[in-house]
Amino acid sequence: MELKLQRSLVLQELSILQGVVEHRTTIPILSSILTETVDDGVRLVATDLDMTIMTRCPATISGGGRLTLESKVFQNLVRNLPEEDFVLRQVGDSVEIECGRFHSRMSIADADEYPTIPEVPDGGGYGLPLELFQLMLDRVAFAITKDDPKFQLNGALVKLVPGEVEIAATDGHRLAVVKASAPEGAPPFEQQLFPRKLLTEFARFSDAQVILSAGENHLGFRMGERTLVSRIVELRFPQYERVIVRDNPNRVRIDRRELLASLRRVSLMAHEKARGVRFRLDPSGELTLASIGYERGSAEETLGVSYQGDSLEIALNAAYVMDVLQVLECPTVELQLRDANSQTVLIPVDDDPRLEEYIYVLMPMRL
Repeated sequence: MELKLQRSLVLQELSILQGVVEHRTTIPILSSILTETVDDGVRLVATDLDMTIMTRCPATISGGGRLTLESKVFQNLVRNLPEEDFVLRQVGDSVEIECGRFHSRMSIADADEYPTIPEVPDGGGYGLPLELFQLMLDRVAFAITKDDPKFQLNGALVKLVPGEVEIAATDGHRLAVVKASAPEGAPPFEQQLFPRKLLTEFARFSDAQVILSAGENHLGFRMGERTLVSRIVELRFPQYERVIVRDNPNRVRIDRRELLASLRRVSLMAHEKARGVRFRLDPSGELTLASIGYERGSAEETLGVSYQGDSLEIALNAAYVMDVLQVLECPTVELQLRDANSQTVLIPVDDDPRLEEYIYVLMPMRL
């Protein structure tokens, strides 16, 4: 097996594969990339057994075959090669890499030991703009629990109906839900739980569209010449619709950046773990933020706002509020409140027109 490859194209594909390569694993072969020749070039495959990415690179082939390359070493080597084509040649149980006057030899593992590559589920051409799909995932990913043992909270629920896609995530203390229009055709599935790791992988791709498909055991996502296959996980997700309220009477609009900056300052003097901040609303059009629980000091700041409602005070986790303010891009946000013991709703004002709805629900802190 001998391949002539373009350095920049190989490096681009290797960066996409790195997300699923297992560098710390009890199965050494999973730290390698499977490389095999196909009609028009070479196919590169990486897997962690739950998720598999397959991609292609153009190549000049002299003798076909398949081999495995230790991922980290190979990527570092390619990254530091001169800006020109290089040759990869199999010689027994190793490969030689030549580029200009540079020569290297790497040992390889038996390709037959590499796990079986899952079949890509057949799809009916159901596609979404990848940029929109990435935007929707970004809007909810921060609300996924980071350390809860409940697996159903370690992912986002993706629901597909003809004409609409809805994605939701929660950690039990907050909920983020986003909706957008979708193709009218029959979707490949009604609802599936996307694990956190799957969500992060989509950020590595830059194609125009993602084609979704589903089989008995796997979900498939085709993006140009690249394909991601993910094992279907058991679907257990909270009935989140019950906590969404749309009739909170007290509503305040405020500049997003101003609120974010103020929360950053005030929360520095709040309890390190709870990050509690009191929101005091006055009908005169003022919002006062006051830190909670810091034994060695306090902080307070008053902001001018547009407010319709009664005098109200509620305690919220400042980190949770800042998380959503950081992913939004709109100039203004609206907080919708009922009382100190009911959930608060935050929505963007003049949001991205590609989205039909975005709603963020926070549970109040009990003091």
